[in-house]
Order: sequence, then structure tokens, then C-alpha cells
Amino acid sequence: MKKYVFILLSVILVSMKSDDDRKTLLCHHWVQFASKSEMAAPVKPTDASMAKDITFKADGTYQDAIYNGQMKTTGNWYLNDDETKMEFTLSTMNGKTMPAFPETSRHYNIIILKLTADTLIYGNEYYRGKEGGPMVYNHSDLYFVRKD
Repeated sequence: MKKYVFILLSVILVSMKSDDDRKTLLCHHWVQFASKSEMAAPVKPTDASMAKDITFKADGTYQDAIYNGQMKTTGNWYLNDDETKMEFTLSTMNGKTMPAFPETSRHYNIIILKLTADTLIYGNEYYRGKEGGPMVYNHSDLYFVRKD
């Protein structure tokens, strides 16, 4: 009986710790190295000049740059309750303040496919199909390696 109580307590402690670990894993500097246009597509290397360079901060903000730093944005990032999806809001683009978006709910259409100490893969979820016809679920993915 004591063995089962110990195992149960261990599982509870690990699950409580994993929430903080997921945020801790995400809050770093990441550089894109590949992408996939859809789930069934092959992974393709990303040219360094086109790669996204993004930093997630613990205070819920982010900053990113693409096109060799020619386009820079900042904003906020959010995780859904079970920390499997995230969303971004945009605050500035190339130093200019963007108008606030009056969204009162989060859609969380960015799915976290893999998050480890050195790898982040997330996908932008979408449905495609002809208007009035069946819609098919898909996602396009970005592959990152930790820089710091």
C-alpha cells in the first residue's frame, strides 16, 4: 500500500513540475532551421536569410526577426491551459506600434509539436477545402534549434 501511495505522490509532483518545465523550456532564444508546408510534405531546410529568429521571455513577451533582421516584431505569447498550443499578439513591427486588436478570446491555433531543451517545433493549424465542401485539417510547421 505504501508503495502505491509513493507512486501516486510521485506522479502528482512530476505533473505539477512539468507545467513550469514547459514554460522554462520555451523561454529561450530559438533559430529556425527548417519548415514543412503541410503535414504530408517533406521537411525542407530554411535558408539562413529567411530563417525566423525568436526569443520567448518569461514575462510573456517575445521578439522575433526574419529576413536577416530586416523585419522585426515584438508582442506577447500565450499558452492554452494544457500548454499544448500557443498564440501570439503583435505589439510592434520594425519599431512602430501596431494598433491593438480588440480580441477578447484566444484561438490558440499554433500547436506545439515538440519542445525539448534544444528543439522547438510548432505548427500553424488550418483547415482547407472548397467553400461549402468538406474541410480537411492540416498544419504547416516551423523547426527551431535553441541558440542560447
